[in-house]
Amino acid sequence: MTDETNALKEKIHAARQNRQTSSRPSEAVTGYNAVVTVLTDLLGSIFVGLAIGVLLQKIFGTSVLLTGALTILGGVAGLWTTARYALRLDKKEDKK
Repeated sequence: MTDETNALKEKIHAARQNRQTSSRPSEAVTGYNAVVTVLTDLLGSIFVGLAIGVLLQKIFGTSVLLTGALTILGGVAGLWTTARYALRLDKKEDKK
């Protein structure tokens, strides 16, 4: 092998060792993931409730009250999911 190939082989080996010894992701990344999960669950639930309400309103010709009720129900479901996620994170922290 040439000197360039040996140097490249050593760099690859050092990079692999560095990757294997690195610790878990930082708390900032974990916190960011939690925020994205909570916002996705909450906003997604509200949007699904709104979409179903609008769809049923168009199909059955109901008033806006059904859409509003399903939107609120979606918000409650999103809050419920968020609370369950927070409790699950709390249990993981207690195990450490």
